[in-house]
Amino acid sequence: MGLEAEAILQRKTLKRLASELILQGISPKALRFVHEESDLAANPMTRGSISRRTRLSEDKEALEKIKQLWKLDPRPSVKEIASLVGYSQAAVKNQIKRMQNSGELSP
Repeated sequence: MGLEAEAILQRKTLKRLASELILQGISPKALRFVHEESDLAANPMTRGSISRRTRLSEDKEALEKIKQLWKLDPRPSVKEIASLVGYSQAAVKNQIKRMQNSGELSP
C-alpha cells in the first residue's frame, strides 16, 4: 500500500516506480545490461545484428564431425561427442537419433 501511495505522489505508475527502486540496488554490470536491453527494445533494427548460434541440424561441419566420431572404434560417448562439436549433450543426442532414423548413422 505504501508503494502505491508513493507512486501516486511521484505521479508514476506502480510498475515504473518499482522498476526504478529495484534498479537503484543492482550492480553496475547488471544496470549496463538492463540499459543495453532497453536500447535494443527501443530500436528493433539493431536486433538483426545480434548473432544467433547455428542450429546443430544446420551446422554442416558439426554434422560431419559427428559422422566421423561415430565411426571410431571405440565409439566416443554422446557426452564426449557433444564436447568435441561444441553443442549440448541433449542436442547431439537428438541429432544422432535423427541421423540413425534416416540411415546416416548406424545404430
